[in-house]
Amino acid sequence: MSANTFPAQIEPFKWAEQGFTWSGHLPLSRFVRIAREAVGSIDDQLINIDCKLSMDAYHRIVWLDGSVETKVPMECQRCLEAVEIPLVLDFHLALFDDESLIERLDEDADFIVLGESEATTKGSYDAPATADLLALIEDELLLLLPLSPKHDACEHQHQPAIQEIVEEKRDNPFDVLSSLKGKLN
Repeated sequence: MSANTFPAQIEPFKWAEQGFTWSGHLPLSRFVRIAREAVGSIDDQLINIDCKLSMDAYHRIVWLDGSVETKVPMECQRCLEAVEIPLVLDFHLALFDDESLIERLDEDADFIVLGESEATTKGSYDAPATADLLALIEDELLLLLPLSPKHDACEHQHQPAIQEIVEEKRDNPFDVLSSLKGKLN
């Protein structure tokens, strides 16, 4: 595989044994779910990726390690203008094909059981489990996107001006009762 070709599907166990590594840049538009959250043109936006697969043969666990860095233009929820949201991620994911292996991981370890995620398909005896590497990385990046993106400081251009509330002197409906109270005594 050439250094510039990002693999669409990987066979984690086979590739980990071979010491798979990949480093390069991909257009943000290849990450479809993140691109849907972006505003404006993302044609020039790149995602820097470094990743590798390694195998813990004793535990039958494949480790996907890497780092990802990009900026996503999103709509500021205060001023409705574009705001560049930096996404910087270092990940260490355990990939395995047997759910019973979860107990072998540290309590705080992140993991994916192959075949249970949309990004993975569990193979039969003839076909090994495969994973969509792009989708696995995109899943991790989506967790970093803010629910309400905003500038650190911005002008509230689209917020309506606060108008002074003019209080009107209204008649108190209970004034009639207080006048009756005086007549009854």
